[in-house]
Amino acid sequence: MIPVQIHSDRRVTRRDLDAARRAMAGLDRYVDRPLFGARLTVRRGGATAPYVVDATVRLDGRLLAAHAVGRAPTQAAGEAADRLRLQLLRTVEAEVARRKAPRFSRAAPPGPSYPEWVARSKAPERRAVVRRRTYVDVLLPTFDAIDELLGLGVLFILFRHARTGEAVVLHRRDDRRLGLLFPQGSVLADEDDDVVVATPSRYDAPMPLSAARAEMDLVNHRFLYFGDADDDGRGKVIYLRRDGDYGLVEAA
Repeated sequence: MIPVQIHSDRRVTRRDLDAARRAMAGLDRYVDRPLFGARLTVRRGGATAPYVVDATVRLDGRLLAAHAVGRAPTQAAGEAADRLRLQLLRTVEAEVARRKAPRFSRAAPPGPSYPEWVARSKAPERRAVVRRRTYVDVLLPTFDAIDELLGLGVLFILFRHARTGEAVVLHRRDDRRLGLLFPQGSVLADEDDDVVVATPSRYDAPMPLSAARAEMDLVNHRFLYFGDADDDGRGKVIYLRRDGDYGLVEAA
């Protein structure tokens, strides 16, 4: 059994919290390595989802997260624990598959690191801008966005936050934590905790796409989150694609 840190509002009874804790505590049965940082947040929701549960745990430094709702706290916690169990099993199965993959005496050399790949890409003046919509077009709370990011296996996702409707970015940081980027002055600054590092945009005002592209041309960021001055200041992301062009991600 693993220790579980629980956060809740005062409307959830101690008996329900203990039952929710037990639903999470048995996850170590599915892996042969220790799990750390198990955290469970239980809160009252609305009429259609009376109880809401967010759950996280770390395996070898990798963050796994799940979100669930239910008519009772034990039901919601059980569903969140089931989703984490499936993620743990998928992780273990993937590791076994990699160990069983055939090994060749002359392995292909590793791909270039990010700086080397950027240096070999198209010259900035030759890069086109390829527009695409977000992976998810519905409003999401932070924990649902974490679930999407980890499930998709991508560097970042742009989404509209359920609390504010703002187009914000959840991304993987170099320190292996997750970061949340949002416009300056947003109430989302209070989302900062031991799972997500909440950071306001470095820009205090929207900028046109041409200015964001000019900065990318100069600095070669992995991606750049900015408010588009040509589109009512809506948050967007410009990034360098593998084909050497720029991708521009915008919310629906």
